[in-house]
Amino acid sequence: MSASRLLLFDIDGTLLTCRGRGMRAMHRVVEALWGFGPVEIRVQPQGKTDPMLFEEVGAAYGLTPAAIEVRRAELGRVYLERLAEELQDPTACEIKPGILELLDALARRTHVALGIVSGNLEGAAWLKLETCGLERFFAAGAFGSDGRQRADLVRLAMQRFARRTGREFQARDVWVIGDTPDDVSAGRAHGTRTLGVATGSFSRADLERAGAEVVRDDFRHSADVVDMLCAEA
Repeated sequence: MSASRLLLFDIDGTLLTCRGRGMRAMHRVVEALWGFGPVEIRVQPQGKTDPMLFEEVGAAYGLTPAAIEVRRAELGRVYLERLAEELQDPTACEIKPGILELLDALARRTHVALGIVSGNLEGAAWLKLETCGLERFFAAGAFGSDGRQRADLVRLAMQRFARRTGREFQARDVWVIGDTPDDVSAGRAHGTRTLGVATGSFSRADLERAGAEVVRDDFRHSADVVDMLCAEA
């Protein structure tokens, strides 16, 4: 049976947490490439794409967006090296509650395609998923290396899965699933259905205010979520 339902998952805060190791790797890259010493900065990464975060981190060291852009390819390459080092610790990443059971159940539904919409650079996204053994559930997606704005990534992921499956997904056939108001807004921008999960830094109330169609505290005991996500619109 060809896929008639597309489920697009965020990564950080939704599927897993790497406990700040991505941000630590970003700092290490900037310090290595430009020869800076450590700088204390509080960056809120939730909902942002990696290109945005590199600019914020760079700004703390006095770098302009133009200076970051000139070395974008090198920055991305060295970042993946540093992130891989950060994720070597066996406790580096933790799968969010109920996610394995949820993905196992969804993977058994033959009419469902599972994809990623993440602000991570593509290499970083797969690296995090592989660290937790979750990469096997996902066929493709759209990533921070594809664009800065999360709403653009939702559109791109829908287009990519249309090419993969030979089916043009209508908005009501798509769920965007994430832990931030930005995830919700990105789905709503394209008329998709949206599921907010309060396993990141935002509360149920935050996700409800953002307009999420459904909000869950987590994905424990999620048989009803599976049925809802897989039901025909």
